[in-house]
Amino acid sequence: MDLNHLYSLRRDFTIIGLTGRTGSGCTKISELLSQDFDNLKKCGLREISKLDSDDIIFRRKYEISKNFFEEKGNWVPFEQIRYKDLILFFMLKKNGTQLNKYKALLQNYFKEFKDENNSEIVEEVFPKFKEVIFKHEELINEIKKIKKISSIRLKRSLLNLNELYFEGRFKILCNELFDVLETYGYYRRAVFLHKIASNIRSYGSPMEQKETDIKNIYTLAELINKLIKARKVYNHDKSKSTKIVIDSLRNSLEIMFFKERYSSFYMIATKDVLGNSRQRLKDRLLSKCEGEKEIEDLVNKLMSLDAIEYKTKDFYRGKFSSPDVENCIQKSDYHILNIKIEDFEKENYSPIIKNDFITREEQLMKLISLIMQPGIITPSFVERTMQIANTAKANSGCISRKVGAVILDKNLSIRSIGWNDVAKGHTPCNLRNVEDFLGEHPLNVEHYSDFELGNHSDISEYKYKTSNPNNFRDALKDFYKQSYDKDKLKGKNCSFCFKTVHNHYEGDGNQVHTRSLHAEENAMLQLTKYGGQGVENGILFTTASPCELCSKKAYQLGIKVIYYIDPYPGISQDQILKGGNISNRPKMMAFSGAMGTTYHKLYESFLSYKDELSLVLDIKPKNKLGIQFKNILESISSEKEFLSYIREKNGVITNEEVIGIIKKGLRK
Repeated sequence: MDLNHLYSLRRDFTIIGLTGRTGSGCTKISELLSQDFDNLKKCGLREISKLDSDDIIFRRKYEISKNFFEEKGNWVPFEQIRYKDLILFFMLKKNGTQLNKYKALLQNYFKEFKDENNSEIVEEVFPKFKEVIFKHEELINEIKKIKKISSIRLKRSLLNLNELYFEGRFKILCNELFDVLETYGYYRRAVFLHKIASNIRSYGSPMEQKETDIKNIYTLAELINKLIKARKVYNHDKSKSTKIVIDSLRNSLEIMFFKERYSSFYMIATKDVLGNSRQRLKDRLLSKCEGEKEIEDLVNKLMSLDAIEYKTKDFYRGKFSSPDVENCIQKSDYHILNIKIEDFEKENYSPIIKNDFITREEQLMKLISLIMQPGIITPSFVERTMQIANTAKANSGCISRKVGAVILDKNLSIRSIGWNDVAKGHTPCNLRNVEDFLGEHPLNVEHYSDFELGNHSDISEYKYKTSNPNNFRDALKDFYKQSYDKDKLKGKNCSFCFKTVHNHYEGDGNQVHTRSLHAEENAMLQLTKYGGQGVENGILFTTASPCELCSKKAYQLGIKVIYYIDPYPGISQDQILKGGNISNRPKMMAFSGAMGTTYHKLYESFLSYKDELSLVLDIKPKNKLGIQFKNILESISSEKEFLSYIREKNGVITNEEVIGIIKKGLRK
């Protein structure tokens, strides 16, 4: 029996989104996915004979995954949607061939810094920009004629959109325009696109407008969505599968847009674990710059822009249009380490577990084989443990950031699980309510401390530094007096963060005032609270890397390896974990593999593999139990005879009579 149709939804339609910091390898991963499997093998797959012969289980996993793609037709190259091309497509649709609008965009945003006078540069670049516009005037006019993106429904409109974006002409236009912009500064081009993309998500327009509208936040995501649908319609007519990779998403709300719409969407975060981002940027810029100093200066600027996009504070201020790469990484459900085969062969990268899919090409091979054939191999111990930590964080009552942690002993057995939350007996932050302090009803004191209630041990000695409130209770009322509006909440609980309010009036940023224990700390305390063996030479898994305090505790416990998803801000790695005797230092390891819902999508097979093989190979085992069951059925003779027998007994059959029927069948 051919079961390919069971997997058709997976195999015929897959969307992969990429995210990561500048220089982390998103573009390279996108290129690898867009090429055939032979190129993947040539670039970075180790020969099976070169794998560690001691780990026969991993060798079999590797072999199974590799053999799957040796079968012709199983690997299908992906088609790329480059985000920078998308921005240009939207800009052309909005402005058409109106040159004055492009000149205004260059004057406003083609700058290295906000107040730069770029008049001379604009006067140089604009004629060449205009030349490209005139050269592709016919294509641009066709793009301009497209009706509102969100209203595209008809097949002919989708096919027209597909032809304009995917069929070659637009790609040539993109390359020519970007070449013009990069001639006058690669960094200027990066800032130019950064600003225009943020404007589109804020105003629905490349140029800044008077007022923002949150309805515009998905403008570019909706364009990608229509391009995917357009390509799918085109490929369906050609009896081809649709495989799309988006390079790259840097706004976490756009990631949620695709997660909500496509079960076939996989979000991948790429990570530079070798510190090679700067060198990769330098290699990429060799043809665009003159001299080592110019390249170094440009790389410094790009890394500064990356720092802004990674650790933006705009989301806290309600500005959701900005890139927020840190949140994008946290919302990713598959993580790939950007490790080339030569890095591993030269021992530039020394993983604790060497028997794993290590190079970026091997990690991609594993991912795509699991998408195509769920459950074809089982997860690594790293994946299954991080999945537990990821599940544990859902228990957290923290309203800022949820974190989960798991501690294994040296034999890889789980010793404890933790998540960031308040001490046992205290009410979690997400269950407390500002209205308790603002409302007319008596305050339920069980949920709040004496300090929060304003009952200080010596109130005469305490006063906030930056404002009038003399106690926290009054401070909380003052903090929310202008902004609290029950109607805006629409029934939602108005939780509050003690640390945020307290630090606001203290005029400080002290982390000590948090009510919660950290996830790693909670996991460590479980070891003491409930007894048990030590975890010296054990492994800590955490969905965020440990802070300075938790790093010291991990060091003290004798933890040898710490797996993390995204680094915690601070100096914990350099100050704590890289101090002391080298042989005692815990080794930090970035996580790679699947987690969250994707973990289940990849590792849960559609049906038991035994049944699938039996159906595909038409195996009909004649086992003893099956034969006996068949004889039992035959002993009843026929449905008509059996029903007649029941009627004679008035529908009542004793246990002895049932046993007699079964014995009669077993004797045959």
